Formats: sequence, C-alpha cells, structure tokens
Amino acid sequence: MTNNDNHDKNHDRTPITSINSFLDALRNLDENDYYKREYFFRGHANVNWEPIPSIYRNEKWIKNEELMIKDLISRCPNDFQDHKYTFQSLVKMQHYSLPTRLLDVTTNPLVALYFSCQPEKIKNESDVEIESDGEVLVFCAFKDSIKYHDSDTVSVISNIAKRPKDFDLSEAPKSEKEIKAFNATQKIQLLLHEIRHEKPHFESKIQRDHLESVVFVRPLLDNPRIIKQEGAFILFGINNKKTNPAKISKIYLPRVKRPRLIIPAEKKEGLLKELEVLGVSNSTIFPDIDNVAKFIKSKYLNEK
Repeated sequence: MTNNDNHDKNHDRTPITSINSFLDALRNLDENDYYKREYFFRGHANVNWEPIPSIYRNEKWIKNEELMIKDLISRCPNDFQDHKYTFQSLVKMQHYSLPTRLLDVTTNPLVALYFSCQPEKIKNESDVEIESDGEVLVFCAFKDSIKYHDSDTVSVISNIAKRPKDFDLSEAPKSEKEIKAFNATQKIQLLLHEIRHEKPHFESKIQRDHLESVVFVRPLLDNPRIIKQEGAFILFGINNKKTNPAKISKIYLPRVKRPRLIIPAEKKEGLLKELEVLGVSNSTIFPDIDNVAKFIKSKYLNEK
C-alpha cells in the first residue's frame, strides 16, 4: 500500500457495535503524553478508502490544481477577497467540495464516528452492490508541532497548490547546508513569489523538508460547519514531485499498537441513532439551514 504508513492493514480489527464499544476502544489510547500530544480523528464510510487529500484522488485534478484554484477565484471573487492567506482559501474551497491538498479531521471522536457510519455502496465479488464497512482513523501529534492558519510552514505548503504540475524538487540540493542554493533555484523562487503575496517580508529560507512534510493545522473558527464539527485539517506537502503526496509520518500514530476501529455495515444505522441521542446528527454536523431542513423532513418521514 502506498503513502499511508498510518493505515496499516495488519492492525487488529476491532468491531464497533455501539457507542460503549467505541469509547472502550478509545480508552486504550496511550495517555502517557496527554499534556504533550493531541488526538485527531477521521471517519471513513468505506473501510478501503485511504487517508489522502481529494486533490490526489484523481490524476487530472492534481495536474490542474492551480488552474482549478484560479477558475474558482475568478468566478467567485467576492468569496475570497477577505482571505489574506492561501490556506484560508483552500479551507473555503474544501468546504464547497473543490479538491484540495487538505484532509478533514476532527478533535471530536463522535463526529468521526458519525462520518464513518454514512451509507456507502461497494460491489462484492459477485458484482452485487452491498453496504461497506466504515472505519475511524486515529492520529496524534505533539501539541508544539500543530500549526495555525498564519504559520510560515503552512504558507509554504499551501502555496505549492498555486504552482504548476511540473513543480518538483528533482534539481534542488538535498542537503540543508545548501539552503542558499536551494532557495536560488527558479522553481523555489517562483514559490517564494507566491508566498510573498501574503507575507511580503518572508525571508528566502524555505527548507526542503517543509515542502515534503505533512502538518496538522488549526483553522480560523469563522465557519459554522468547522465550529460544529470541531474541525481541523491535515495539510499535505509533496513527495519530490507535486503529483506525489507527502507521506504521513509514523510519529502521528499513538504509541500503543492501534486496533483498526471498524464499523460493520449492519451496525451503521443503529450507531447513527445512538449518536443522534447524544446530539450528533446531520443537523448539528451540517448547521446550514438546507441541511437542517432536510434532517427534519427525514425525521418526521421515518416516524412510526
């Protein structure tokens, strides 16, 4: 399997059949570094999905990343005019389902469980559509490594999105001792030009390992959906070439051997009902009025 050390298929499968079994599984997480580390969660409706940003799920998207960004901003300029940082624009694009190099995560495990319980059809060996199992992924990061929306590292990685598909590091010096030569290369100079649009006084000191890193980022809480979902993001750099995503480091795994938290397909509906009792539902996760109305309509339609 490529790119995802954290999604090891050899982990023991722990079936989640109720809220209690889910909380029991979370109690097994390492608490030794509670004050130094923070957990993030992501729910997948399909157990076979990989934790990579949407921009890397289709070859044509990653090859046209900078053009999609330009197209959206040129068509909807008023939506982006107050954004000082490229990261802010990527968050808004993610909100409206444009593929980006962001991966949604949450600090609330129940929110992740909700997403893992969404219906998702797959075809079995007989080519018959069946409901897929879901999964909750667990990440952890040292608190001092978590970035904010205005971080220099976040600006560096975010602005890779504005560079063309041939952006790569193949001709750049690999030694950190050659940082001056690295920053003098044409492709890095053009990247620096993008960064200085949002940070005019940014120094010419981009580190190669920042471009090839994966970081957890706390966004501005200026969006009702992010607030309700207790959302954060994983921002992906590149792996030498722009068309290859950076790899998630093993340091983002809990120290104990993590079981795979699997939601059996037949348990999804029951878990969603349990979550609704706890105040986690479509109307709270997606607080836009159209989603709340849709939830209310469905609730009364299914009333016995």
